[in-house]
Amino acid sequence: MKKDFIVPILVLSMICLFVTGALAVADYFTRPVIEAAAAERARLAMREIIPQADGFEPLELHGLPVTINSVYRSTNNVGYVFIVTTVGFGGDIRIICGVDTNGRVIRAAVLSHTETPGFGEPVFAESHTSRYSGQDRFGIEGISAVAGSTVSSGAFKSAIRYALGAFEIVGMR
Repeated sequence: MKKDFIVPILVLSMICLFVTGALAVADYFTRPVIEAAAAERARLAMREIIPQADGFEPLELHGLPVTINSVYRSTNNVGYVFIVTTVGFGGDIRIICGVDTNGRVIRAAVLSHTETPGFGEPVFAESHTSRYSGQDRFGIEGISAVAGSTVSSGAFKSAIRYALGAFEIVGMR
């Protein structure tokens, strides 16, 4: 009777150890490839946001809002790129926002979101996001929400506010 319990437990334990080892090996070989692809996507997104930049260097800053995931400065000093995460109706919205050295939005775009398909999409369309280009922290207040997507619109605008607020902190350093 004891044998009826011990053998299945040993077999399942061996299967678990084998699968764990296989996953660790797969992670070891795929992690660098995934990280390189993510870095390349980020570099391309930054180039789209500030096309006149020669390159970007990451900034390690403290005291920024928790919504700011990362900050990059263009190597030729034409502006900064902020990666910001806010919460919309359906979950997190992650945007990338370029700000020039005068504190005006160069361009903003959505990197990822979990909003309801069809309802949140108009907020992330170029026709809406382009309305923020050229605006400073006072100018964005005049941009109205997209009808039917007010929560998503508010989250997008908040992300731009956070980026512009972070720019004020970065600009003082």
